Amino acid sequence: MKILTLVHDIPTFCVTAESFPNEINKAFERLIEKLPTEQGRIFFGIAFQEATGSMVYKAAVKEDFPGEANRCCCEIFMIRKGDYITETVKNWKTDITSIGKTFQKLGESHPNATFPCVEWYKGNDVLCMVRLEH
Repeated sequence: MKILTLVHDIPTFCVTAESFPNEINKAFERLIEKLPTEQGRIFFGIAFQEATGSMVYKAAVKEDFPGEANRCCCEIFMIRKGDYITETVKNWKTDITSIGKTFQKLGESHPNATFPCVEWYKGNDVLCMVRLEH
């Protein structure tokens, strides 16, 4: 586990999966359809638990310019600056369950119920991030 400090907020826009975890891929497909190209884009997954106990997952992409979310008719989500405990999952597509297991481990060591878990997709790897409370 490592600490990552985001110096600036990351503005994103997103599409919510209709069910978790079954519809995550479809949410990303719907998001990608809204983009002129996915080339060079930075993708995130944002997950949190509602008060009812159900999980919510949002497929997200960093805005390339202010107002892009509105142009694409998508929900805006700001990944807040601050310190995050992180762990990288290598070649995540070979074992998708490894992402959930990594978040479970991060959450047990540094629980933060006030901010969603963030997946930062970096090629074949995904950086799992849990925001630290100060």
